[in-house]
This record gives sequence, structure tokens and C-alpha cells, in this order.
Amino acid sequence: MYVHIGKECVINSDNIVAIFNIKAITKKKELKEICNNMRISDNIIDVSENNKKTLILYKINKNIKGYITNISSNTIAKRCNLKVC
Repeated sequence: MYVHIGKECVINSDNIVAIFNIKAITKKKELKEICNNMRISDNIIDVSENNKKTLILYKINKNIKGYITNISSNTIAKRCNLKVC
């Protein structure tokens, strides 16, 4: 199933590895380092329109990419039919 994640961006929900609330992960040092490393290598696509709420890790061809969106992590999870923990 395809999921709209903001702007005109749609991704395949089968390839989503993880969905993170941005405010929650900024407090976790290891995850913040991973995000910073992905940004350096141009693997993060920001479709948030300067209202960052969610980081989606997405696997494509054995590579992990990140999407930053202004849609809440709960809404993205619901669109993917996932349970929120």
C-alpha cells in the first residue's frame, strides 16, 4: 500500500523500517547521530515545510533513506495500518 507523507510525496508502506516522533528522538543520542550521518550523505529528504514532526526510515535497494515530514507519527502509522507503541 502507498502512503502519502506530505507535499506530493508518496511511499510504499512495505518499505518503511521505522517511524519516529522528531521530538522524542532528539533526546536519544545514538539515534540523533544516525540522523546526522544520514543527512551528511544526502539520504534524508525533507518534505516538512519547516514543521518537522516525523522521521520515517525507508529501505530501498538495501539502502536506508530518511524522510522528514510535517505529518505526525501517529497519523503516518495509522495510514500504514500499524499500531503505535
